[in-house]
Amino acid sequence: MAKKQIVCRRLKGLMAENDLTIRELSKKTGISEKTLSLKIRGRRKWWIHELFLVTRQLGFAEIRKVFPEIFKDVLDRVG
Repeated sequence: MAKKQIVCRRLKGLMAENDLTIRELSKKTGISEKTLSLKIRGRRKWWIHELFLVTRQLGFAEIRKVFPEIFKDVLDRVG
């Protein structure tokens, strides 16, 4: 079975709205630019602590507000 890629479209939009580059988000979260880029494009899986870091950095309290695609995928698999 092929690995499912989940592109973080909402995060991309929030970054654009906040004029935030991958480089800037990388520095703020401690995730390398290359790794962050791969994760946003769905080429690498996120760790839960990374989801929290990015969510808080963008001023949100809930992961699902920043990463609805990942949240939905998890719900689909358990529900």
